Amino acid sequence: MAYSGTTNQTKINVGQLIEYAFREAGKPAEEQTSQYIDAGKQALFYILQNLSNRGVNLWMLENKLIGTVTDQTVITLPEGTIDVREANWRYIVTPAISQAIPTTNPNAGNLFDQNLDTYATSTSLQNFFGAGYTGGMRIYQIGFNSYGNSTYNFVFETSEDGITWTTRETLPSITLRDREWYYFPIDPTPGHVYYRLRETVASTFSLRQLSFSYTQQDIPLARLNRDDYWNLPNKQFESQRSLQYWFDRQITPQMYLWPIPNDDFQVFQLIIEKQLQDVGTLTNELYVPNRWIAAIQKQLSHQVAMQLPNVDLARIQYLEQQANMWYEMAAAEERDKSPIYYTPNISYYTR
Repeated sequence: MAYSGTTNQTKINVGQLIEYAFREAGKPAEEQTSQYIDAGKQALFYILQNLSNRGVNLWMLENKLIGTVTDQTVITLPEGTIDVREANWRYIVTPAISQAIPTTNPNAGNLFDQNLDTYATSTSLQNFFGAGYTGGMRIYQIGFNSYGNSTYNFVFETSEDGITWTTRETLPSITLRDREWYYFPIDPTPGHVYYRLRETVASTFSLRQLSFSYTQQDIPLARLNRDDYWNLPNKQFESQRSLQYWFDRQITPQMYLWPIPNDDFQVFQLIIEKQLQDVGTLTNELYVPNRWIAAIQKQLSHQVAMQLPNVDLARIQYLEQQANMWYEMAAAEERDKSPIYYTPNISYYTR
């Protein structure tokens, strides 16, 4: 018997999902007008977004590092954030550099002076900034602070001799406001002697600070409800580290920190739950695990059947039953399978 010999190679795009939904609704391909196809795309969008109302989609959890500056009360979360599932204050250590690179740029050292009032601008011939460490250093995250409102297109590179460079990661294009931080974690590979960020689009760029660091400790933040936060007597109380936060669930969600940072180099590690990606065009695939495709297909078939004319009510009811059944199967498996430990707290009765 011959097998395919492949796994995860079958791809289902948006157009195929809509065509299948028409067939399940009892309509042939020739009845798929552009108006009905648009209605199918809209129904698919509603289904995807509503999945976030029915539980946590594990594939849409994202690890984010966010830096703050002095007296910053509010962290504006990335677009499409639904919730903050975990939040830590991260104690980072920024080891002393042996040299700032390029050594020919007299202002490169400004990026490591712990002062946001200074900055450095690259040159067209050496359009990068970085640091060297005698004997090498292991780095776990990199942060940079923007000079002006700027867009950066960086690649992260390492070297052992300062001459031959290896690209480790290509960062997404990021637009920052003046004095805004962007941090990203890197794979804790064996230590390297030189690290740098190289701009790939603009001819030159400017930064206020550049931070190569490793993690000393992660300390969980306690989550406050709205009443507890608004009842705090001093919301502008400053501290070396924040202890609590209130998640303000607006269209663009925000985190209100307490106490607020008293320096420009505090970092927070968040696990955020994000909205599912948009439907896109008919040739796009859905950003969902394959185990969810059938459940989404059944829900789409039911929604399309309700919009098409002359679909038998019994068929619509049958498709609804199928949609519910397939959803329950997929949702039951949306778990991380880790053990659960229950620790009873009876201290209130034993003191």
